[in-house]
Amino acid sequence: MYCARAGQGTHGPGHRDTIGAVSLAIRAARTADLPAIYDLLELAFPEASRALFVKQTEADSTFRLRHGRVAVIDDRVCGYVRIFARRMLVRGVPVPAGGIGSVATQPDVRGEGVASMLLRDAIEQMRREGMAVSFLFTGIAPLYERQGDRVVREPQVTANAAEAAAAASASLYDVRPAGDADVPRLLALYRAATAGTTGAVVRTRRTWRDAAQSLGEADGDAFVAARHGRTVAYIRTRCRSYGHQVLELEHLRGHEGAVMPLVAAAGRIARAHGEPLVALVPDGHQLAIALLAIPSTTVTTDVRFPMMMRVLSLEALCGALLPWLSTRAAGHPGPAFRLKLNAPGESAVLDVRARSVARRGNGAAADAELDAAATLDALLGQRLPGARCRPRADAGLRKRLDALFPETPLHFWNSDRI
Repeated sequence: MYCARAGQGTHGPGHRDTIGAVSLAIRAARTADLPAIYDLLELAFPEASRALFVKQTEADSTFRLRHGRVAVIDDRVCGYVRIFARRMLVRGVPVPAGGIGSVATQPDVRGEGVASMLLRDAIEQMRREGMAVSFLFTGIAPLYERQGDRVVREPQVTANAAEAAAAASASLYDVRPAGDADVPRLLALYRAATAGTTGAVVRTRRTWRDAAQSLGEADGDAFVAARHGRTVAYIRTRCRSYGHQVLELEHLRGHEGAVMPLVAAAGRIARAHGEPLVALVPDGHQLAIALLAIPSTTVTTDVRFPMMMRVLSLEALCGALLPWLSTRAAGHPGPAFRLKLNAPGESAVLDVRARSVARRGNGAAADAELDAAATLDALLGQRLPGARCRPRADAGLRKRLDALFPETPLHFWNSDRI
């Protein structure tokens, strides 16, 4: 058991806890802590190199010391978690978001609750900075489910490399390796392809290059497809122990025919390495459609590192989405009602009028209520929420809910989940 009392870290608030009789400080990282942090990450993740963690920290222009949260006992770093500060599209609206990664503890304190303490501290830090949502990839989903995170469906698709390489023997598109000179065009293509979606991270030229370094993308692992000299699609890949992984693939509308030639290019690399072609890809994406057209392709949702998300601040998220929700209400007018939304430790009431949506005080009475899981679905657009409304939505209310919270394409790419 432990108890917490208020304190102050070097870079922002921190606090002290106890493990038995041992005092444990949780605070922001300091420059002097970095070698010990790299030692810890190398120990906790033996499948990755120390150089990878150095790049993820020192080659990432978004890293700030306050986003590295450390647990310290007797001046020894015994635990670490990293916040990846991002701006994420939620229904096409950019909102502040925080990724969780590099969660590690020393062997002698595992099972003592250190990771949970660090995660709670990271959540507090993200809320202090006004972040609305949090996301992560993990191999230990139950730990994060206890913190309020929830698995977001993103199947893993695995294709035979030789079949993928042979999938596009003839094409109207010219495929070639991507280079630095292509980045401005690829950024514009990415923005066009992800507009109006949920999950895509807002990128700049610098963060694009940062991610390519820290993810271990090698020269020759990315390709572009052009039609009449104009780049209309691209694919980014990397080698992993379990297969050649598609990090992302995007194309301009009307150029779905460019997808299979890009898959074939990635398949040739995978075949050369003797690996399958693998991808975590949202349902309905053109990449999934292309891979499923290959006869031996398999699909599973029991993935090694599932995507998880949670609402950090309903106030921040609802505030960002109110103009979007009002536009939806104006386009689908109907009876007024009040809807209560819920997230871990927080609730919000929306006043849904005939042609607009406004916030009400949290103590306001509501006509209908969504639980935390349905609230996440409704705001992110993962699936229709009306079936989990309390009291159960009648046909009229369900129609209004469906109009306000339509399903929205997801774009959760590994290249943004460093």
